[in-house]
Amino acid sequence: MGRKRRKNEKKKSYLILFLLCVAALLLAFFNVNLWQERKETSERLVNMKSELEEMSKKKEEMEERTMKVDAEEEMERIAREQLLLRKEGENVIVISREEEEGEEEKEEKKEKEEEKSMVESFRALLPWNEKD
Repeated sequence: MGRKRRKNEKKKSYLILFLLCVAALLLAFFNVNLWQERKETSERLVNMKSELEEMSKKKEEMEERTMKVDAEEEMERIAREQLLLRKEGENVIVISREEEEGEEEKEEKKEKEEEKSMVESFRALLPWNEKD
């Protein structure tokens, strides 16, 4: 019985050893895969950061250009509209228009005319008013 027990214990210990080796190999395999993936992602991260820096520099350059162009266009617009300046070969045409009177302005004029007519009629009634 002692031998069977030893054989069973040896078989169990070999089985446990075998399972531990398999587990260690699986862990090593997955660890290597993770390490490779981490390496690839860190390389991509470095590439993306450099691309981001390049793009931000290009953006800043474009913003500076557009600011200069906008400032020049604004100065040109002011020179054309307010100072009536022109470029060589251009003709300046000035269009002036009278603004239409609003309803309120029309009513105010009517009220003033009515007041004038009332004052004139009152003056006409006064005896010391000389009539020509």
